Amino acid sequence: MFHKLPALFRLYRADVLLLSFLAFFAGRFLGKDDFSLLFLVQSLFVSLFPYNFVYTLNSITDVVEDSANKPWRPLPSGVISRRDAVLWLLFLTFGSLFGTVVLFEGPEKIFVFLILVFGVFYSLPPFVLKKRGLLACFVTGSGIAYPMIVAGGKSFLPCSASLLLHVLGVTALKDLSDTEGDILAGRKNAQGLGKTCALSAFFMILSAAGFLLSPQKIAVILPLSSLIVLSTGFFFGKKFRQNIYRRIIFVTGITAVLAIAALKYRP
Repeated sequence: MFHKLPALFRLYRADVLLLSFLAFFAGRFLGKDDFSLLFLVQSLFVSLFPYNFVYTLNSITDVVEDSANKPWRPLPSGVISRRDAVLWLLFLTFGSLFGTVVLFEGPEKIFVFLILVFGVFYSLPPFVLKKRGLLACFVTGSGIAYPMIVAGGKSFLPCSASLLLHVLGVTALKDLSDTEGDILAGRKNAQGLGKTCALSAFFMILSAAGFLLSPQKIAVILPLSSLIVLSTGFFFGKKFRQNIYRRIIFVTGITAVLAIAALKYRP
């Protein structure tokens, strides 16, 4: 089983691992205005276990669409079996439950448990929220911003809400290259290219306004840099549908690190 670990980790997504870690760490590091080893462990745990559970479950239930959208992924390509994936999911389930009990206290324990609950609602009947069009976009975007909301607390809420708006704008672009598989799976995917980009830009503009009104104004570089990438890609980029989501995720990760450093070490 150990030799299959790299393929099992590929059921997860590197961008979600990065962004969920950064969101939780930023909330703790900036919202609590302190640093401890526990903060780092909690950030790693949330990104490596509960969010890994959510996306592994989604990968197991997404084989039909992945066979069209991303046939190189571990399950549709046959690199691992469904049994392997389910056993890995059970490991992540028990690891998530145990770690949440040990590492968190009070309301935060409930908030981390809710990551698992909404992951089940997203992928499994009777809800299957991922088939609900714009609602699926909202749930996915909320999930990425959620760690900052949990870790930062009330004092950091304006920044957390602004991040949520930015992530909603990014998430709106995710399905641009996944149309064929989503149709096979019966998802309500689909607005045209222009409407999708307009919706994304709208959320990013709202996010920029929110950051400018918050104490963490420097974080406005997240939505502004993404807007620049979106607009230049839309008007001048080649293979726009295939590349735009990955490019904006990359820019968001880089600017998030820069914003965290600027906020923590500003004079």
